[in-house]
Parts: sequence; C-alpha cells; structure tokens
Amino acid sequence: MMDIQTISKVLFFSMQQAGIMANMMQEGIVNEKKETIRRDQESDAHYAMREAKTKVDEMVQEMLLHSVYPYLSDCCSLDVEEDTPFLDAYLIKDDSYVLILDSIDGTLPYIQQRDSFSICAGITHDHDFILAMVYFPARDQLYLYNEIEGCKIYEHASCCLYEDGLPWTLPTTSTSSTTIYVNDRVEKDYIEKLEALGYTVYDDSRNQIGVPDVLLSIASKQTLALCAHTRNLRDLLLGVILSKVDGGYAYDFSGNALVYENRGRQSDVIFTTKEYKK
Repeated sequence: MMDIQTISKVLFFSMQQAGIMANMMQEGIVNEKKETIRRDQESDAHYAMREAKTKVDEMVQEMLLHSVYPYLSDCCSLDVEEDTPFLDAYLIKDDSYVLILDSIDGTLPYIQQRDSFSICAGITHDHDFILAMVYFPARDQLYLYNEIEGCKIYEHASCCLYEDGLPWTLPTTSTSSTTIYVNDRVEKDYIEKLEALGYTVYDDSRNQIGVPDVLLSIASKQTLALCAHTRNLRDLLLGVILSKVDGGYAYDFSGNALVYENRGRQSDVIFTTKEYKK
C-alpha cells in the first residue's frame, strides 16, 4: 500500500530545496528554447509559452525524481515534461499509479523574472488524484492535497515544517463574478454559448495572467471559472487542489463531476467555486 503521507513529506522537503535553487538561478537564466511545432492559428503568447525552456526545468525534475524514487519506483509510471537521465530508473509502464511532474510550470514567466512560476507534482490512481502539490517559490506559498489529510496551505513555505500547514479554506461569500477564462483550444461555438448566457470570456493568457493566477482568483471568488480543453494535467494541479477544498468543484463541459485522466491531457474541465446547476 502506498504511504501517501511519507511521500507528501518527502516531496514537500524536495520542493523547498528545488525552490531555493530556482530562486537563486532566476536572475541569470537563459531561454534555451525547445523545438516546438506551431499550431494553426496559435497566438504568439501561447507559442512562446510552449517553446520556453531552461536548464532549471531539468534540474528540478531530477531533484524531485530522486527524492521519491525509494517510495515510487516499484509502483508508479511517469508523466513528465523533460527528458532527463533519471527517467530510466523508473521501470513501471502501466497507469495504475502515475507520478505527474511539472518542474517549472510557467517557464516563460520564470524567464521574464516574474513571480508566478511554480513547481508542481501529483499522483493519480483510478482516475482521481490521491496527491497534488504546487509551490510558488518566489511567493513562498505552497498548496497541498492528499487523500488522507485533505487540503493545506503554507505561507512562508521555505521556513515551514511539513506539520505547519494550515487548512486551505475558501471565502464563504457567494461569487457575483461572471468572468470565465478559457484556453485557446476551447471551441469558438462553446465560447459563443457562454457569452450568449451573459458571461465575460477571456483567454487565459490575457495580460499574461496565466492559469495559476486564474485559479487563485477563482479561489478568492474574483473569477467564476476556468474552462480548459485538452490541457495537460500537469498544468492543472492547482485546480485539482482547488476542486478538493470544501466549496471547490471540477466538472466536465456537460456539468458532470469530473473523472480525471490518469495521465496526459484532460479532454475538458471546468474549475469553479459555484455549483454547476446554479
């Protein structure tokens, strides 16, 4: 049986160390870029985000993979972004348990010296998450969910012990926002239907806001929802945590409670703090 609390503690400590390194290296970082095929009608902003790469992406991934290897190597397959040497040490190929890593989520903001980049990890089992962790090193905030302890938040996370986490709770006031963010894969007719219902719809790259800050604005009830189509699960881990908090929800585009993929891209998802039927 997987010891999810021990794995959470190990990942927490590893993220603390990786965050220190990422902060120290940010000022002198270089965009090494990766070969990326541009999609038809893809915006410059989205293409630049997918193209961005730094050596820190690879270094953080190796740190995280090394830290949990003793606990996960014999039971977890991997869903990661970077092709790094330690991948070969993980031999499991089935999807019963999947370790999902995004070593630097928001590589372009990281290169641009902004504070919105994060380090993300999650574990899926039977089409749900049993663990998700997102750390914003420059903000020193960490969000955590595991199936035993629920959702926690760490302020000044680099100085915290694992036991210092506080329950992550959402405001009790109802949201009056009508703003919905979407990614650029959401179909135009779906957006038009939302607008016809009176919602204001923005692309999630508008004003360089980015998905993590959209999700945090949903958590504070300044934004109604994020609708994403065929987006990588590793980009949505903060939304996973939000959906596990009391008052947070995850739906598919038909309004059904979301069934997560075990790896790869989620076909469609809505993260919100408002019940779909309302």
